Amino acid sequence: MSLVDLQKGMTDLLPSNEGCGVDYPTYSFTQSETEVVLNFPLAAGTAAKMLDIKIGTSTISCGLKGKGAEGILLAGPLFKPIKAEESMWTVEEKKLLVVTLTKTNMQYEEWWPHVVTTERQMDIKTLVPPSKHIRDLDQGAQAQVAKMMYDQDQKRKGLPTSEEQSMQSMMAAAMGGAGGGGPIMMPPGFAPPQ
Repeated sequence: MSLVDLQKGMTDLLPSNEGCGVDYPTYSFTQSETEVVLNFPLAAGTAAKMLDIKIGTSTISCGLKGKGAEGILLAGPLFKPIKAEESMWTVEEKKLLVVTLTKTNMQYEEWWPHVVTTERQMDIKTLVPPSKHIRDLDQGAQAQVAKMMYDQDQKRKGLPTSEEQSMQSMMAAAMGGAGGGGPIMMPPGFAPPQ
Protein backbone atom coordinates (compact mmCIF):
# COMPACT_ATOMS: atom_id res chain seq x y z
CA MET A 1 0.00 0.00 0.00
CA SER A 2 1.38 3.44 -0.91
CA LEU A 3 1.93 6.28 1.56
CA VAL A 4 -0.79 8.28 -0.21
CA ASP A 5 -3.25 5.43 0.47
CA LEU A 6 -2.09 5.14 4.09
CA GLN A 7 -2.61 8.88 4.60
CA LYS A 8 -6.24 8.87 3.39
CA GLY A 9 -8.44 10.28 6.13
CA MET A 10 -5.55 11.90 8.04
CA THR A 11 -6.35 15.54 8.78
CA ASP A 12 -3.20 16.78 10.52
CA LEU A 13 -0.77 16.45 7.60
CA LEU A 14 1.85 19.13 6.97
CA PRO A 15 2.84 20.52 3.55
CA SER A 16 6.19 19.56 2.06
CA ASN A 17 8.95 22.15 2.04
CA GLU A 18 11.11 22.82 -1.05
CA GLY A 19 13.60 20.20 0.14
CA CYS A 20 11.03 17.37 0.07
CA GLY A 21 10.74 17.45 3.86
CA VAL A 22 8.89 19.36 6.58
CA ASP A 23 9.46 22.55 8.57
CA TYR A 24 8.57 21.81 12.20
CA PRO A 25 8.54 24.50 14.93
CA THR A 26 11.88 23.35 16.43
CA TYR A 27 13.69 21.95 13.37
CA SER A 28 13.30 21.11 9.70
CA PHE A 29 14.31 18.23 7.50
CA THR A 30 15.03 17.83 3.81
CA GLN A 31 15.70 14.66 1.89
CA SER A 32 17.00 13.13 -1.31
CA GLU A 33 16.81 9.56 -2.51
CA THR A 34 19.87 8.66 -0.44
CA GLU A 35 19.74 10.78 2.72
CA VAL A 36 17.67 12.76 5.20
CA VAL A 37 19.17 16.01 6.54
CA LEU A 38 17.90 17.51 9.81
CA ASN A 39 18.59 21.15 10.73
CA PHE A 40 18.18 22.27 14.35
CA PRO A 41 18.68 25.98 15.14
CA LEU A 42 20.71 26.29 18.36
CA ALA A 43 21.40 29.10 20.79
CA ALA A 44 24.38 31.16 19.58
CA GLY A 45 27.66 29.81 20.92
CA THR A 46 26.54 26.17 21.23
CA ALA A 47 29.55 23.88 20.86
CA ALA A 48 29.51 20.25 19.75
CA LYS A 49 30.68 19.12 23.21
CA MET A 50 27.45 20.55 24.66
CA LEU A 51 25.34 18.10 22.63
CA ASP A 52 24.37 14.48 23.18
CA ILE A 53 23.66 12.87 19.80
CA LYS A 54 22.93 9.15 19.40
CA ILE A 55 22.22 7.74 15.94
CA GLY A 56 21.19 4.08 15.72
CA THR A 57 19.92 2.06 12.79
CA SER A 58 16.31 2.52 13.89
CA THR A 59 16.37 5.27 16.55
CA ILE A 60 17.71 8.77 17.03
CA SER A 61 18.25 11.02 20.03
CA CYS A 62 19.45 14.62 19.78
CA GLY A 63 19.67 16.86 22.82
CA LEU A 64 21.62 19.24 25.00
CA LYS A 65 23.77 17.63 27.71
CA GLY A 66 22.61 18.15 31.28
CA LYS A 67 19.25 19.68 30.34
CA GLY A 68 17.08 16.60 30.92
CA ALA A 69 13.78 16.29 29.07
CA GLU A 70 13.63 20.00 28.22
CA GLY A 71 16.96 19.72 26.38
CA ILE A 72 15.72 17.03 23.99
CA LEU A 73 15.61 18.31 20.42
CA LEU A 74 14.35 15.07 18.86
CA ALA A 75 14.12 11.47 20.04
CA GLY A 76 12.28 8.38 18.89
CA PRO A 77 12.01 5.52 16.42
CA LEU A 78 12.99 6.42 12.86
CA PHE A 79 10.48 6.09 10.01
CA LYS A 80 12.79 3.58 8.27
CA PRO A 81 16.12 1.96 9.20
CA ILE A 82 19.26 3.87 8.26
CA LYS A 83 22.96 3.14 7.80
CA ALA A 84 24.06 4.46 11.19
CA GLU A 85 27.76 3.95 10.42
CA GLU A 86 27.45 6.27 7.38
CA SER A 87 25.33 8.88 9.15
CA MET A 88 26.90 11.91 10.83
CA TRP A 89 26.31 15.20 12.59
CA THR A 90 28.05 18.55 12.88
CA VAL A 91 27.55 21.99 14.42
CA GLU A 92 27.83 24.84 11.91
CA GLU A 93 28.87 28.32 13.05
CA LYS A 94 27.98 27.40 16.67
CA LYS A 95 24.31 27.96 15.94
CA LEU A 96 23.04 25.10 13.73
CA LEU A 97 23.08 21.35 14.36
CA VAL A 98 23.04 19.41 11.08
CA VAL A 99 22.35 15.66 11.24
CA THR A 100 22.69 13.62 8.04
CA LEU A 101 21.05 10.18 8.01
CA THR A 102 21.92 7.75 5.21
CA LYS A 103 18.91 5.81 3.91
CA THR A 104 19.27 2.04 3.55
CA ASN A 105 16.80 1.63 0.69
CA MET A 106 18.53 2.96 -2.40
CA GLN A 107 16.99 0.51 -4.86
CA TYR A 108 14.02 2.74 -5.56
CA GLU A 109 12.80 6.19 -4.68
CA GLU A 110 11.38 6.31 -1.18
CA TRP A 111 10.27 9.52 0.50
CA TRP A 112 9.92 9.80 4.26
CA PRO A 113 6.74 11.53 5.51
CA HIS A 114 8.49 12.25 8.85
CA VAL A 115 11.80 11.45 10.55
CA VAL A 116 10.51 9.84 13.74
CA THR A 117 7.23 7.98 13.87
CA THR A 118 5.83 10.11 16.70
CA GLU A 119 5.78 13.29 14.59
CA ARG A 120 3.10 14.69 12.33
CA GLN A 121 3.50 13.49 8.76
CA MET A 122 4.15 15.39 5.57
CA ASP A 123 1.29 15.22 3.08
CA ILE A 124 2.94 13.07 0.41
CA LYS A 125 0.62 14.59 -2.22
CA THR A 126 2.35 17.98 -1.70
CA LEU A 127 5.82 16.52 -2.34
CA VAL A 128 7.51 17.68 -5.56
CA PRO A 129 10.60 15.49 -6.06
CA PRO A 130 13.49 17.00 -7.99
CA SER A 131 13.61 16.05 -11.65
CA LYS A 132 16.27 13.64 -12.85
CA HIS A 133 18.22 13.48 -16.06
CA ILE A 134 17.92 10.15 -17.88
CA ARG A 135 21.68 9.54 -17.50
CA ASP A 136 21.21 9.55 -13.69
CA LEU A 137 18.89 6.52 -13.90
CA ASP A 138 20.03 2.89 -13.74
CA GLN A 139 20.26 0.93 -17.02
CA GLY A 140 16.89 -0.76 -16.57
CA ALA A 141 15.13 2.55 -15.98
CA GLN A 142 16.97 4.13 -18.93
CA ALA A 143 15.81 1.28 -21.19
CA GLN A 144 12.22 1.69 -19.96
CA VAL A 145 12.29 5.45 -20.61
CA ALA A 146 13.81 4.90 -24.08
CA LYS A 147 11.05 2.37 -24.90
CA MET A 148 8.35 4.77 -23.68
CA MET A 149 9.81 7.60 -25.77
CA TYR A 150 10.00 5.34 -28.85
CA ASP A 151 6.39 4.19 -28.37
CA GLN A 152 5.21 7.79 -27.91
CA ASP A 153 6.97 8.80 -31.12
CA GLN A 154 5.48 5.83 -32.98
CA LYS A 155 1.95 6.71 -31.78
CA ARG A 156 2.45 10.34 -32.80
CA LYS A 157 3.44 9.16 -36.30
CA GLY A 158 0.49 6.75 -36.44
CA LEU A 159 2.83 3.73 -36.52
CA PRO A 160 2.70 0.59 -34.37
CA THR A 161 4.34 0.67 -30.92
CA SER A 162 7.05 -1.83 -29.97
CA GLU A 163 4.43 -4.06 -28.32
CA GLU A 164 2.19 -3.91 -31.41
CA GLN A 165 5.19 -4.69 -33.65
CA SER A 166 6.01 -7.72 -31.51
CA MET A 167 2.40 -8.92 -31.71
CA GLN A 168 2.36 -8.44 -35.50
CA SER A 169 5.57 -10.49 -35.81
CA MET A 170 4.10 -13.33 -33.73
CA MET A 171 0.89 -13.29 -35.78
CA ALA A 172 2.83 -13.30 -39.06
CA ALA A 173 4.92 -16.26 -37.86
CA ALA A 174 1.83 -18.16 -36.73
CA MET A 175 0.03 -17.50 -40.01
CA GLY A 176 3.00 -18.55 -42.14
CA GLY A 177 3.99 -15.03 -43.15
CA ALA A 178 7.50 -13.68 -43.47
CA GLY A 179 9.78 -16.03 -41.60
CA GLY A 180 6.83 -18.06 -40.36
CA GLY A 181 6.62 -21.77 -40.17
CA GLY A 182 3.30 -22.20 -41.91
CA PRO A 183 -0.18 -22.83 -40.63
CA ILE A 184 -0.80 -23.60 -36.98
CA MET A 185 -0.75 -27.35 -36.49
CA MET A 186 -3.06 -28.94 -33.92
CA PRO A 187 -2.13 -32.17 -32.16
CA PRO A 188 -3.89 -35.33 -33.41
CA GLY A 189 -7.29 -35.81 -31.79
CA PHE A 190 -7.60 -32.13 -30.79
CA ALA A 191 -11.10 -30.79 -31.17
CA PRO A 192 -11.95 -27.16 -30.45
CA PRO A 193 -14.66 -26.67 -27.80
CA GLN A 194 -18.20 -26.45 -29.14
